Amino acid sequence: MSHRYCCIVCAGTFDKKSFSRPEGSCLYAADGGFKYLEELNEEPDMVLGDFDSLNYIPEIDEERIIKLPCEKDDTDTLYAVKHALSLGYDRFLIYGALGGDRIDHTIANLQVLSYIAKHNAQGFIINENTVITAITNKSVSFKNTSSGMISVFAMGKDAHGVTIKGLKYNIENATLTHDVPIGVSNEFMGESSAISVQNGTLTIVFSGKYTDLIDL
Repeated sequence: MSHRYCCIVCAGTFDKKSFSRPEGSCLYAADGGFKYLEELNEEPDMVLGDFDSLNYIPEIDEERIIKLPCEKDDTDTLYAVKHALSLGYDRFLIYGALGGDRIDHTIANLQVLSYIAKHNAQGFIINENTVITAITNKSVSFKNTSSGMISVFAMGKDAHGVTIKGLKYNIENATLTHDVPIGVSNEFMGESSAISVQNGTLTIVFSGKYTDLIDL
């Protein structure tokens, strides 16, 4: 199955070395993320935001700018995701979504991953050697070349029917609660592995690259 990729660069801590753009993907800048793309000489397809972190409106074609009000329900990142979803994109690589001066935006971006998962798409927050993704009522599989740490958390509500196979610590048809971090600090073991949830949303934090997942 082929997928349509959208890269979104936000205004948080940005690691240039981790940035990559799949061939044929679209590129969005969420507010202050535009400055990072300027430094990389990358031309965004769309710039969205209220421009409170950028402090100016980019001098690019007007049709590539969406100016949002300062008082709004959606964050700039979530608005960018919704815009791309409406155009049929179903794989999201999100950069600059962690760190920075606003821990509340980090938490908001983790919620954005859950939003993406609940809309039949897959999102990845990418930062240095760490990747974060989320799944809702589905499974993901990892290649046997994956290595390092991996943690699994129930987000929002308890997650039921959770099965983890091929990692150091495995479970079958278990319940992960949203208030006990029992899924932290698992490990890849050099074999194919999989994580699934029958009812609920899981946030998965792992070492490596988003391409460690199978069937992307």
